[in-house]
Amino acid sequence: MPTLSPDAADTIRLVRELELLDETAIRLLEQLFTNRLDEELVNSLIHGKETAVAVALFKVCAGTHSVHIIGFALRFFADLVCVDSALGTQLGREDLYARFGANPAQQFLTTAQQYHDKLGITNPALYLAATALRHGDAAKNKDSFDLFFCFAKTAFAPDTLYVKDVEFTVQACVQLARSKALRHLFFDYDMMQYIPRLLTDIVSNDSASIIQLIYETLLLTWLLSFEYEGIVQLVRHRIIPQLHRVLQRVQKEKCVRVALMALWNMVEAERKYVQHQLNPNFTEWVDPGITVLAKLQERHDGAGGAHGAPIHGRRGPSLVAEMVSVGMIKTLNQLQRRKFGDEDILVLVEDLNRALEQNMEVLTSFSEYRGEVLSSYLEWTPVHTSAKFWKENAQKFEENNYEVLSVLGKLILETKSDVTLAVACHDLGEVVRYHPTGRNLLTLACLAGVKERVMTLIVPPARGDLEGGAALHAEDHGAGGGSLFSREAVAEVEVHLRPMSGHRDHASARGC
Repeated sequence: MPTLSPDAADTIRLVRELELLDETAIRLLEQLFTNRLDEELVNSLIHGKETAVAVALFKVCAGTHSVHIIGFALRFFADLVCVDSALGTQLGREDLYARFGANPAQQFLTTAQQYHDKLGITNPALYLAATALRHGDAAKNKDSFDLFFCFAKTAFAPDTLYVKDVEFTVQACVQLARSKALRHLFFDYDMMQYIPRLLTDIVSNDSASIIQLIYETLLLTWLLSFEYEGIVQLVRHRIIPQLHRVLQRVQKEKCVRVALMALWNMVEAERKYVQHQLNPNFTEWVDPGITVLAKLQERHDGAGGAHGAPIHGRRGPSLVAEMVSVGMIKTLNQLQRRKFGDEDILVLVEDLNRALEQNMEVLTSFSEYRGEVLSSYLEWTPVHTSAKFWKENAQKFEENNYEVLSVLGKLILETKSDVTLAVACHDLGEVVRYHPTGRNLLTLACLAGVKERVMTLIVPPARGDLEGGAALHAEDHGAGGGSLFSREAVAEVEVHLRPMSGHRDHASARGC
C-alpha cells in the first residue's frame, strides 16, 4: 500500500502544526501525496474539488519558510497543474483571492525572487505564476508581468544555456503563449530574440532533457507564429534556419511535427499577404493585422537605390524564398522517405513541399529576378544560386538595351549595402560565365568603371586561406552564412576581370 514520502510526511506535519488547513483539506492532501504516482486516482480525487485543492496547496506554499517543504509543495502543485488544467484555472480567479489570502501570481513571483538561487523552488514557482497570469486579469497584473519577463530575460541571457536553468521558464512562457490575448507581451517585452538560441545553444548531459526543451521551444515558436507580428520578429531573429536545422538533426517525431507546423503558419501567412495585396476584395477573410508583414520588406541601412531613389525593397515577405534558400526542399524530400508513426507529419511534409516547389518556379523566373534588381535591393534569394537560372536566362540580360545588366553595374558602383554589393558582384560573374560573349560584356559602356570597382574590393587574404588569390570582407550574408562574397564568386569575378584584348565585340559595340 502506498505510503507518504518523507517530504510529504514533513509537509502534513507542518501544516497541522501551523494550522494552515482544516482536517478535511489535510486528509485530501494526504490522499493526493500518497497516490501521486497513480494519475487516474489523482484525477478522480481532484475532480470537482479543484478549488479546494488549489487553495490548500497554495496555502502550504505561501504559509511556510521551510525550504524543502516549499520546494516539495511547489513541484507537486506544478505537476498537478500539468495534469489537470482546471486546477490551474483556479489560480487566475479573482473571486478566490480572499480564500487564497493573496494574489497567486504575485505570491509565486515573490517566492521565486526570494529563493532565486534555488532552482527547485524558482522553477515551479515561475511555472505556477505563469499559469495564474494566463488565467487572470491581464490589466490588473502589469507589475507581475514586469517581474515575470524580467526573470525570463535573466534566465535566457547567459552565453551558455543549461537545461536545468531554463526548462521551467520555457514551459512558463508556453503557458502564457497559449493565451492569444497575452502573446503581444512577448513582442512588447522584446522576448523574441531569445527563442532561436533555445534551439541551438542548450547544454546538458542528458540528451532526453535537451530534446524535451527543444520541443517546448518549438511549441512556443508555433504558438507565437499564429500572430503576424510574431512571424515578423521570429524571422528577423533567424528562426527559419534554426527550424531547418531541427528538421535535419532531430529525430523525435513531436519535434518534427511542431517545427513543420510553425513553418506552415509562415507559408500560409505569406500566401494570404500576397493574395490580399493582389486582390484586396478576395473573399477569404484576412486579419487586417496581416499588413504588419510588410515590415519584412523594409530597409534598415538607409541606403539609396542605384538611381538615387529611395529603396522600396521586395514586394512582400520572402518567407518561402528563405526556406528554399536554406535547403528546405531537399530536407523535406528526405523526410518524405521516413516512416512516421504520426501520419499527420507526412501530410504536413507533402503540403509544405508542394508550396515550396510551386513557389520555386516563380522565385527563379527572370521577371522575378528583374524586379529584385530594379528594386536596387538584393538578397541571397534562391535565384542567385540556381545554376539552372543562369544557364537559361544569361542571354535575357541583353533585353531592353541591357537594362538589368546596367542596373547591376550601378549597384556595384553606388550601393551602400554590403549584401547588395556582394550579390551584385556574384550575379555579374554568373552572367559573364554563361553569356556567349563572356568577358567581353565587361566592355559595355553601361559597365564602365565596374571592373575597377570590383578590383578594389579584392584585398590580400587575412589568414592565407586563398593561395595567391583574394579574400573579401567576411560577413554573414544570411541563411547560408560564411563570407560576404563566396570564394567561388571571388574566383569567378577575378577570372572575368583579368585584362582583355582591346577589341570590342558586337555586344560592346551596341553599348547600353
